[in-house]
Amino acid sequence: MARPTLARVFPQNIRHNLGLVRDKATAARVMACVKADAYGHGLVTVSQALHDVADGFAVACIEEALILRKHDITKPILMLEGPQSADEIAEASSQNLTLCINEWHQLEWLEQAGLNSPLSCWLKVDTGMHRLGFAPDVTAEAIERLLPQIKHSEFVVCTHFSSADLPEDNGISKQLDVFDRSVGEQGYAQSTANSAAIFRAPESHRDWVRPGYMLYGGSPIAESTADDLGLKPAMEFSAQVISIREVPTGERVGYCGRWQAQRPSRIATIAAGYGDGYPRHAPDGTPVFIDGASLPLAGRVSMDMITVDVTEHPGVKIGSKAVLWGDVPAVDALADHADSIGYELLAGMPKRVPRIVEP
Repeated sequence: MARPTLARVFPQNIRHNLGLVRDKATAARVMACVKADAYGHGLVTVSQALHDVADGFAVACIEEALILRKHDITKPILMLEGPQSADEIAEASSQNLTLCINEWHQLEWLEQAGLNSPLSCWLKVDTGMHRLGFAPDVTAEAIERLLPQIKHSEFVVCTHFSSADLPEDNGISKQLDVFDRSVGEQGYAQSTANSAAIFRAPESHRDWVRPGYMLYGGSPIAESTADDLGLKPAMEFSAQVISIREVPTGERVGYCGRWQAQRPSRIATIAAGYGDGYPRHAPDGTPVFIDGASLPLAGRVSMDMITVDVTEHPGVKIGSKAVLWGDVPAVDALADHADSIGYELLAGMPKRVPRIVEP
């Protein structure tokens, strides 16, 4: 018998969400972001599911890229953080990987590598995020130095938006202006749009878009739910009720007695906690979907369990299925209650929780 806690992954919903990317950015190629184990959904699972519909896959590092090549992912694989050491240059070349060159030292490693054949590369411009990328006033110099080392036909200049999720004052227009002035009219392929900009800024779609969070059914823009946008959740995280107990008026539940019964209460214990990726800071009242009803969390989240007030729903019993996120509640809704973001919840789910891939 296995612990009754699992995450069901729906590849068809991920394909649906990528289809929405195609509908929004009809002229752009799609670099599907599968970093961080495909936001917790399974790096190989997701990449295989999208292999015939995505134009490429973006990862954070060479370890993720090599896993994909090992599993016969033949599409372009972009290492977003670029090489982390000089020896990764040769490995990237041998595996036909695409490097995003973000810093001068990475460019120097590439110049010193002495490769026999040119490498596929992108180059990032820092237009205001101030994490990675070349300053706008040195972009032309960086491109001039990079071009002799790379395949010109596969060269892309990119940037990343800092606040595209916001409805106002999101800086997209300002960052695009900086980008366009730094790159000029040199005819290089361009990539600027993340998930939020795919919805919010058609002028940012350019040659390649880079959807991430939206592929997994989360809303990338602040004022809309995933359902509003036509996105489908790619994961259902669920567990089972493993205990039911009667709690008299005035008694407290859980660590530090945060929740106190205001009337004779019926409390269900669910076999999932922060050790499974459920947010520890979820407050009382956070919805848990059991037997067709959204029922309130009652008490502090434990490592392996949560407790839920099911007093008003006598049909809840041991073995009842509890959905922690999925269709209801959506991962974004749960994250809002817990003062977090859905990205963190999905990417932070530990391997302890089995992933069941649905057909």
